[in-house]
Amino acid sequence: MFKPECRITPYLLRLFEGVASAGALVRSSRLQASVKAPLEKDAFARSVHSSTWIEGNLLSLAQVRAVVDGKDLLVEEKQKMEVANCLEAMRLVLKNKINLVTEKGLLDVHDRMIKGLLTAERIGKYRRIQNYIVDARNKVIFTPPPPGMVPGRMKSLLAWLKGESLHPIIRSAIFHHEFLTIHPFVDGNGRVARAVGQWLLWERGLDPLCTLGLDDFFAQDRPRYYDLIQQTRDMDGDFTHWVEYVAEGIARSLEDVQDRIKAGTLRLQGVSLTPKQEELLGLLEKKGAMGAAEIGKTMKINRARVNQLISPLVRFGIVIREGAARAVRYRLSEK
Repeated sequence: MFKPECRITPYLLRLFEGVASAGALVRSSRLQASVKAPLEKDAFARSVHSSTWIEGNLLSLAQVRAVVDGKDLLVEEKQKMEVANCLEAMRLVLKNKINLVTEKGLLDVHDRMIKGLLTAERIGKYRRIQNYIVDARNKVIFTPPPPGMVPGRMKSLLAWLKGESLHPIIRSAIFHHEFLTIHPFVDGNGRVARAVGQWLLWERGLDPLCTLGLDDFFAQDRPRYYDLIQQTRDMDGDFTHWVEYVAEGIARSLEDVQDRIKAGTLRLQGVSLTPKQEELLGLLEKKGAMGAAEIGKTMKINRARVNQLISPLVRFGIVIREGAARAVRYRLSEK
């Protein structure tokens, strides 16, 4: 049975209090869609970029944003596929964010994350070979459990998750670390650990806007991230310092969001929004997908004015255009 130890230190309590107060400020700000949608889209792209970069992907943030926007890139196919797969895996997690993490859900995330990068028998399935963790000089620094132990270790970890009512950050951080220690897949373990770690935060009510910056935090000092993973293994089951580290990352992510909200961020990636565009985005946030005629009737403007307002929002990816001719409908971008 998996029984991790985590001491609730004064420092950890201060971090939890800071996260709670900053999160409350974000929620109470009642962000208009005109502010929230671009912030979330940017945080999503940064998260995908950071998680793949940690594992050695060379695409820049600008190139990752292009993949998020569905644009084609003249780059190495494997590099592009890693980013596109991570994008799809994170979208799957967002879609299921209020559902409990299960073994099937976890295997589905791996399937999306690694599709086309491994042979079919290794995608969405636990490994059947021994793997090793090596450093930059290709020296083995950690040997995960043998493949025969993986299903049992994962079952124990998931059972612990199901029965735990700990603080969401503690649950997420400990899962992240133990998953990396088990290393249940041939490849993609780090990306899946970080994606499912986010899922565990969202499952307990944390806003994705406030947590997606966590992967940025890990990427900003990748050596420290890996060092703390190994140091925690050396602590024989004491996860205290690792949990503090993850809590620091979430606090930092929240501070960034908070600063951007306080600054009244209405400009992002070159888009400046008018009051009428803010009204239109608020309408789409409330109503969901709408046609141009319905938008015009609700806002008391003609079709030409609707097109004038919505075209820049479509161009910058804040609004998605679906359908053709008079069947066209508009909705807010999910990311």
